[in-house]
Amino acid sequence: MIESTKGITLHYYKYSENSVISKIFTEQFGIQSYLIKGIRSKNSKIKLNLLQPLTLVQLEVSNKKKNNLQFIKEIKNCLPLGEIMKNINIRFVTLFMSEVLLKILTEKEKDKNLFNYIWGTVIKMNTDEKLNRNFPINFLLNLSKYLGFYPSKENTSFKFFNLESGEFSNTKEYHSVGGELKNDFSKLILIENPKFYYKRRMEILELLISYFNLHHYNLKNLKSHEIIESLRK
Repeated sequence: MIESTKGITLHYYKYSENSVISKIFTEQFGIQSYLIKGIRSKNSKIKLNLLQPLTLVQLEVSNKKKNNLQFIKEIKNCLPLGEIMKNINIRFVTLFMSEVLLKILTEKEKDKNLFNYIWGTVIKMNTDEKLNRNFPINFLLNLSKYLGFYPSKENTSFKFFNLESGEFSNTKEYHSVGGELKNDFSKLILIENPKFYYKRRMEILELLISYFNLHHYNLKNLKSHEIIESLRK
């Protein structure tokens, strides 16, 4: 059965001499693995650049629930890759985002609200000439909202933030952070795009990765050197 759906490409890898398998987060079916035959041949109607991370596409696909591997009949670009292709820093961020999504998305689990958030985020990235330096940490923070563990905004003046409970407290626990890092994390939650120096952005990024890990979304071993370098500028 062939069905139509929007999709956000995340990653692809070589399957055979002329074919690849692509991971795509779809609006209708969640994250799916698709076999695309012949795409690496010169005469292929489907071009590999359509599978670059965070490309917004319209798909005609097979949907056989018993199959782990589906097929793409047709794929079309929904948005010209403007700033994403021109701006190297934005391209680094898309690699970071796609890597995060590959780690946290559950196979075949449909989540339309999360899909719409990612879709809208990519459109914004593609139209903004300059990416805000807080973009990666804002992305992770907002992502926690759709996954159900956004930090509490109550009692932000308290001394500590408990990464395990997602709440602010005056009691220091094993997974608590305090001091200036806690104060700046509070700003990120309460203020739109507060200004941080490079080292603090990286500390908040590491804090958020730990936060995700404690809430059962394993973000360990991210290949983050590109995102670190892009945050310097």
